[in-house]
Amino acid sequence: MKDIMDSLKKNLGIEETKSKEDQETIIVPEHSFYEIILMKIYNLDDFIEALRQIEEDKNPIIMDLTNFEKNVPEDFNVAGEKLKTFRDNTGGEAILLCKNDKNVIIVTPPEIKLIRK
Repeated sequence: MKDIMDSLKKNLGIEETKSKEDQETIIVPEHSFYEIILMKIYNLDDFIEALRQIEEDKNPIIMDLTNFEKNVPEDFNVAGEKLKTFRDNTGGEAILLCKNDKNVIIVTPPEIKLIRK
């Protein structure tokens, strides 16, 4: 019976509006897209600039810290403290991606959560 009524309404041009159950929910992200940047860090200034970009642009950065760690180990320790401060103050996250021959981390703004599995 419903099919007949729907057909009549359609032929007469009297279509019902969709009920709340039939409507689709669309989730629009606050940030339309994220650029994931790969950056080689050579010194403390590069590291600080990368953290500033994460905070301002809200994009995650994958940092290759291999050269930084080998060439300037004393500043590398300072960078570790700055990363800890960044995480505590902003709510951003950081994960070590590999540690064998390379020291690579990903650092994200608080809007992007990293899931460890």
